[in-house]
Amino acid sequence: MKQYIFLIFISSLLLFSLTFGYSSSHSKETHRKSNIVGVTVDDQNASVEIREKLDEKGNVIKRSFNHPYNFTEAGLADLLASVFYKGGEHITGKSEKMVFREDELQNIIPPIISAFSKANDSQDILVFSSPHNVILPDTPRSYFCMFMTNNELNIVFSAIKSKKSWLTDGRAIQMNTYWRDSNKRIFKDPLDVKRSSRWSLVPIGGQRLASGRQNWLIIDFTYYGHSNLFGRAGSDNASDNISDNSIEAGSSVGAIERKVRTNENVIEEKKKKSRRTKQTKKKK
Repeated sequence: MKQYIFLIFISSLLLFSLTFGYSSSHSKETHRKSNIVGVTVDDQNASVEIREKLDEKGNVIKRSFNHPYNFTEAGLADLLASVFYKGGEHITGKSEKMVFREDELQNIIPPIISAFSKANDSQDILVFSSPHNVILPDTPRSYFCMFMTNNELNIVFSAIKSKKSWLTDGRAIQMNTYWRDSNKRIFKDPLDVKRSSRWSLVPIGGQRLASGRQNWLIIDFTYYGHSNLFGRAGSDNASDNISDNSIEAGSSVGAIERKVRTNENVIEEKKKKSRRTKQTKKKK
């Protein structure tokens, strides 16, 4: 009986120390050797943060990102709705899927635009995203960072549609802490990840993967004929000088809906073509 009571006491003590120890350590620090210097949204569905990386001495590592950058809403919607991946236990042979849902894009695009307009040339953007208004433990979540280099948008993922959470990752012990932050902390820094056995990004026209990185997508704006098509680099007032050829902000909701429908139709046509090809081969 005494041993049983002792075990209960030790378990309770461990629960208390882990729960409150984790809670008290919450600060502007995120992954090892990096700091969060700004947040444009932070709720149960998403967070968008401005992050700077630190060296061994705690000094900010100087980068040469093309920041601040002022995207138009429709321009960024067009870019993110064109990000595809293949997923599953066996990536080879899987058909591509869109990374972001329509409601997800509507939720994250405004704060991402705000973050890019505030970031300097040594800061990238960290994004934690899940389908809007869906907060079940097994809700698929994506975690990635974004930054501009010259006329190229870089998007680096550490998780795509992952169902890891503080419950599935064995961290229900932290349920008294800020649970969305607990979820975010179980994912690795995107820049520390090179590949995944469960998914791979699929580049389309104007896109490529960084060398040796199946999780790092680079979108070249010059491929589309005008480097200012999606926005413009510079300070806040630079948005007033965005090219007349740019994709107008207008209604970002309408732009997202149109782009998502278009890409879904493209994927469906590819599937039909693949089925027809297989049927033709069988007949031969």
